[in-house]
Amino acid sequence: MDSEHRTNAECLEGIKEVVAGGVSSSMRAAAVPQPLVVQRANGCLVWDVEDSELVDFNMGYGPHVFGYADRDLAEAVADQFTKGHMTGLPHELDAVAGSLIAELVPGVEQVRFANSGTEAVTSALRLARATTGRQLVVTFEGHYHGWSETILRAGKTTLQVQGTRPTDVVPGAPGMIPGALEHTAQVPWNDPEAIKELFARDGARIAAVILEPVLANAGVIPPAPGFLQLLRDLTSRSGSMLIFDEVITGFRVARGGAQERYGVEPDLTVLSKVMGGGFPVAAVGGRKTAMRLFATNEAHHAGVYAGNHGSLRAVVTMLTKIRAQRGLYDELEGIGAATENMVREVFATEKRPVHISRVGTLMCVALLKKPLERSDTLRDLAEAFNFSQHRRFQILAQREGVYFHPNALEPWFLSTAHTQSVLDKTAGALQRALVSLG
Repeated sequence: MDSEHRTNAECLEGIKEVVAGGVSSSMRAAAVPQPLVVQRANGCLVWDVEDSELVDFNMGYGPHVFGYADRDLAEAVADQFTKGHMTGLPHELDAVAGSLIAELVPGVEQVRFANSGTEAVTSALRLARATTGRQLVVTFEGHYHGWSETILRAGKTTLQVQGTRPTDVVPGAPGMIPGALEHTAQVPWNDPEAIKELFARDGARIAAVILEPVLANAGVIPPAPGFLQLLRDLTSRSGSMLIFDEVITGFRVARGGAQERYGVEPDLTVLSKVMGGGFPVAAVGGRKTAMRLFATNEAHHAGVYAGNHGSLRAVVTMLTKIRAQRGLYDELEGIGAATENMVREVFATEKRPVHISRVGTLMCVALLKKPLERSDTLRDLAEAFNFSQHRRFQILAQREGVYFHPNALEPWFLSTAHTQSVLDKTAGALQRALVSLG
């Protein structure tokens, strides 16, 4: 499509002619209330078809920890494409990529590769059910584990609906099979009494507990002290499996993910995003005992493109780079702290109430409509956030040259490309946006 001299709105309408709704993921449908069509991206900057430059704090929903168009990654994958990127047969890259994951992630000895987090979660749940001979899967309110039929519950977008309780398991999309979630239970995040009560009642039926070890996709809410260890103890005693969905946190909040940061090792781990640097790849992994039914082909996992050589070359490149940079996570922690301080100062200068929650380079920034007494439960955040005003703020910031997701619950993602000069530029843009907000 020739986008020269066309506006974002015109280009988006052209896309909608051939792509239903203009996007290829329902998650993106409401992500750009002010039309934005990207022309190119580099570092932490994107340029739209009008050639306007924006500082990006969405970063492709998180995979680009070294920024867009990372040269090491681009050159490696381009080289792999000249050697064949997909044969459907084992490749030496399988061993290299798997070994790097096993070296870096505490709870992993073996992996199976997939194309997306949704696929990897589906495989993990099937493996847990096959291993335990049980059916019930326990989830937490607001945690996102992909869009497969047995795990897509109504999520963060429904929290403002009065009468919806945290324990209700509501289908997450029209057209889901009736009864698809009948073997799924849900409890509030960071509620030890609720999870202990569930295990006391149904522990013998529970195949697995699955969670984001940091509630990263909604509010960036870390686990309460001792909560992850409680889950580890309950699942171990009941004979169920503990699954960490580290699609977002893996290789982002620490080299070994949240399980390294918080010192709790799950039975199974799901990884994606940073691992592939933006290429479509994911993995489910665990100790050899946990992966046994995959190893013997007694549990089913498939995918024509799973583990294709192009994607695994991306994994090898990213994880080799992460392993080589010993001070990387100190650097990222510093970038996270500098960004948090910058945003706090801007809001303080304009005397605007704001909630900020950060774990490493994951950060939640949200305008408030009332004081927030607790910040460790998703429902408290949803009741305190001023969603409509935050959306207006996002549009104004975009016009000033800064992009972040318009849903206040969605995280900001930071990278090594978010340098101090970028943050200084961002501060001015955010301040002008707040002034315009009135």
